[in-house]
Amino acid sequence: MISVKFSAGLAALALFAVAGAASAQTPDMRLINGPVYGELRDVLGATLSVATPNPKCPKPLALPDGACLDRVLAGMKARGATADRALTGRGVEGGAGAVISGQLGRDFRLYDVSLGAGGPVVTPVDLPSSQVRVPRDCFSIGRGVDYRLDLRDGQLVAREVQTASCGGPPPPVGYGGPRRPPILPPIGAGEPGDRWPATGLVAVRGTPRQLAAPRPDCPRDAVLRDGVCFEAGIGVLASQPALKELDVIGAKRLTAPGQVLTSKETEQYVLKRKGKAGFKADKRWFDKSHLSAPAGCGLTTPVDFEVEPGDRVHERAVAGCGAPPAPPPTATYEAYGPTLPVVFGNRPGCAERGEQLLGDACFSEVIRWMKARGIGKGEALILDRPYGLGTRIGEGSGIRYSFADIWVQPDGTYKADRKHDVSRRIDQGGCATVSDGGLEASGLLLVRADGGIMARAYQWVACPVR
Repeated sequence: MISVKFSAGLAALALFAVAGAASAQTPDMRLINGPVYGELRDVLGATLSVATPNPKCPKPLALPDGACLDRVLAGMKARGATADRALTGRGVEGGAGAVISGQLGRDFRLYDVSLGAGGPVVTPVDLPSSQVRVPRDCFSIGRGVDYRLDLRDGQLVAREVQTASCGGPPPPVGYGGPRRPPILPPIGAGEPGDRWPATGLVAVRGTPRQLAAPRPDCPRDAVLRDGVCFEAGIGVLASQPALKELDVIGAKRLTAPGQVLTSKETEQYVLKRKGKAGFKADKRWFDKSHLSAPAGCGLTTPVDFEVEPGDRVHERAVAGCGAPPAPPPTATYEAYGPTLPVVFGNRPGCAERGEQLLGDACFSEVIRWMKARGIGKGEALILDRPYGLGTRIGEGSGIRYSFADIWVQPDGTYKADRKHDVSRRIDQGGCATVSDGGLEASGLLLVRADGGIMARAYQWVACPVR
């Protein structure tokens, strides 16, 4: 439900109270525009070598999953390459045309291979990463990067590919016929245009911070609070007289280098000087973080702390990069509010009845409507002349209009005061106000209701399509 303020002579319509309901349009809304869906497109990334099983594989070239790097190294030497990424996994035996997808480490594996003087160096890839960069007007449909196998110069390779929805949310199953793979040409890696960061996961690490943890051999004067030993932090402040305070991560258990502490196993302190030679540790009211995801990426795991040698610790997490999820599809509806009585200019005999108010506005119909319903005070829309049903009134309509308060006085006569605006509550049914619909997206509509011609408030809204 929103309250909409209609202002006479202003170029804007003010929305000042919003509250949600269910995400569905109400029955009396009128459809303006149906949902607009995007187009499914394949976005290409890098071309990877493929390592396949070989029963005669030299031992130094054998991978843990049974694949052999012999063909990968042969291809690298033929191209004069010193570094490459290799793919292995279930399904590579299908050859050209097969698609490898799923979870890294379970359905397929990636290895970074480099050639040096001492032979090949093979490093397993722990987090899924790629060189697929989706255009900025496209969205993720929830799928990661797949690998499409192909033959190039007689060697099996895998092309990184991610299906995205461009220009809007993905079409639902059955929309426009059976859902098929993209039939539009793929978007190549070298095509111009702004792109999202490469699709994948990246490890994010914060700067080192001072650690304080329980320690059985800690000097008593260094256990400042919570059973935690601040000896190392005190040493830092003592050695740096210009340093007023120190940021400290406190551990709630014994620690050793390489261990990982969750946020629930830590407390954050500020170590400060106290008096001439003393120290104190205050708890932070709000946790402080030195960790930030790369531009265009967002953290996908909770932040934890890895213990370093020398009473130090650093934050760590995993960030997801790539195109954001597609927005939900929406349809544009016209939502309606309550009606408002209308004054249509002047009428013969109106002045004689004492119902011509505010100059030349005849309030006869409005007064009869108020009397019939026992309404002592109300609001009315004033128009310069009669207009037909379906006329839309608002900024840009070209129709002169204003508003008025009208009330009955103790002697039974009526009085009116012109006013600048009126407010009408419009039930949006949990839908969002359309902010880019132009001047016609909100206003008043002349309708037949409540025994006469009334002005009904309306507003275009965008409703999620289920």
